[in-house]
Amino acid sequence: MNKLLNLIVLIHLALFASSCGKQYTLHGNTESYFNGSKVYLKVESGEKWETLDSCEILHGKFRMQGTADSTFVTALFIGDEAIIPVVIEAGEITLDINRHDITIGGTELNSALSSFMQTKNQFEQRMYELERLEASLILDGHTAESAAAQTEEDFALVGDSLDTYVEGFIREHYNTVLGPCVFQLLCSAMPYPLMTKQIEGLLNGAPDCFLSDPYVKSFIAAAEENKRRMSE
Repeated sequence: MNKLLNLIVLIHLALFASSCGKQYTLHGNTESYFNGSKVYLKVESGEKWETLDSCEILHGKFRMQGTADSTFVTALFIGDEAIIPVVIEAGEITLDINRHDITIGGTELNSALSSFMQTKNQFEQRMYELERLEASLILDGHTAESAAAQTEEDFALVGDSLDTYVEGFIREHYNTVLGPCVFQLLCSAMPYPLMTKQIEGLLNGAPDCFLSDPYVKSFIAAAEENKRRMSE
């Protein structure tokens, strides 16, 4: 009798715990090219990736669901390749993947992240086009200096616009998980942690919730240590 009572109590506790968590469902659509591939949601743990959930793509579709006590960022992998960040938050998350484009939405933060990635890609595509133009000018007989001079102003304009956009997005999302997420994307382009004017500008006036993020704290500590070493 006691065993039965204990089992009933445990079941009620489990149901209560799951009801307190945030329910999420991820619906994915892909091209048939990906059929049979394994999809993973992974979170960073130190220098490792820990699997949160996984499933197989069948008939161009996959689905994962669960509960989470907080909102956090994961990475979606297909096989061993990281594809896109995914915010785990309450609601129906949608993800459309093909060989040329990835769109995520359905929930507020994932839609904001998708919009950011698309806009960022547009800036980067424009910079790629300028690189091709410069190469084309050289092939047409211009010197490297002349070709660079003709594209330099546009390069600077697009680069400054991209920096402004990224900085604005991070500031707008200081208080959500997207602020640290995009800050990490920005810093990952550096060869090593460094306190640039851009980074210092983002950190000045940032709220404690942003500065206390594990990645942000780790970056600040490493950048300050690198600065100390370079000054010796």
